[in-house]
Amino acid sequence: MALADSTITGSTGSIFSTLIAALVRVMEHHPRTRQIERLNALSDEDLAARGLTRQDVVRHIFRDRYYL
Repeated sequence: MALADSTITGSTGSIFSTLIAALVRVMEHHPRTRQIERLNALSDEDLAARGLTRQDVVRHIFRDRYYL
């Protein structure tokens, strides 16, 4: 009789969790995400000088893609 060990060892998880982690990494490194982070790092006064509010940042970044 043959035996097989089907346990996963190490830091690897399920295929689903690996896929989700990869998608998160892609979004974190997307240029639009970085632009949102840069604008969110600005003070309210700096945003106002650019004609934006905190609520408008995402709408401003994705204005050419989505009607928000």
